Amino acid sequence: MELSKYNFENRGSSLEEFGVTNYAYTFKDVLAYIDWIESKKFIILGGDVYSRQGDIFDLTYDSWYYSPKNKDNDSLKSISVAKNYIKQYTNSNGENFYFAIVVSE
Repeated sequence: MELSKYNFENRGSSLEEFGVTNYAYTFKDVLAYIDWIESKKFIILGGDVYSRQGDIFDLTYDSWYYSPKNKDNDSLKSISVAKNYIKQYTNSNGENFYFAIVVSE
């Protein structure tokens, strides 16, 4: 399965308008998606933040990344980095943002 083409429980919004084969998720939905990714032991390499006005997404140019270092615990560390970034971002800016993540299977 190519995760960039996977719409987790049909909760995501397509980013095709940006020429990106990926989905953006609300704060609550992205946390559920990350929990699913954690259960599969995949690694989150990073992600981007989007704002949305109606049906139009805007890239905020805010993002995070994780550089894998140790295969034994990269999955858990990448999950922690992603959750911490998203929670800090929403604590500072509110929950009205969407998040797209890049995953390595």
